[in-house]
Amino acid sequence: MKIESKLSLAKMAAFFTEMSPSNVASVRELYAVDATFRDPINEVKGVKAIEEVMADLFRQLKNIRIVVREMHGDEDAGCLLWNMHYEFRGKTRTIPGVSHFRFQQDGKVMAQEDFWDASFVLYGEFPGLGLAMRGIRRMVQVKTSVAS
Repeated sequence: MKIESKLSLAKMAAFFTEMSPSNVASVRELYAVDATFRDPINEVKGVKAIEEVMADLFRQLKNIRIVVREMHGDEDAGCLLWNMHYEFRGKTRTIPGVSHFRFQQDGKVMAQEDFWDASFVLYGEFPGLGLAMRGIRRMVQVKTSVAS
């Protein structure tokens, strides 16, 4: 087992927990120069582009705080389960999500893919779109006759 990966995953958990506008540049130390990043909104390549995506997050949302709930990994890859708390349009929100990382031999992130539901948390904030999305959710939601 490659010890560096467990340490790398722990470093990513610490970075997420402590991430702020003033330390976003730390991605240069944690990610490979040609690393890739993908989430429901962005897909970029290169540490500079990843830094910009993270910096933009702080420009778009207020009072961001990430709480890492779980950490799982092996010698090559790992996952963080997290909740991102933030303010948008004067309301406090929470997005639960998962980040999957693949690490290089030196422990730096070579790929990060984030999974979270952008449909209702972000897009649903816009009046017409939010109304349409709630209607779609009602249409496709599983209807059960089993009482809980």
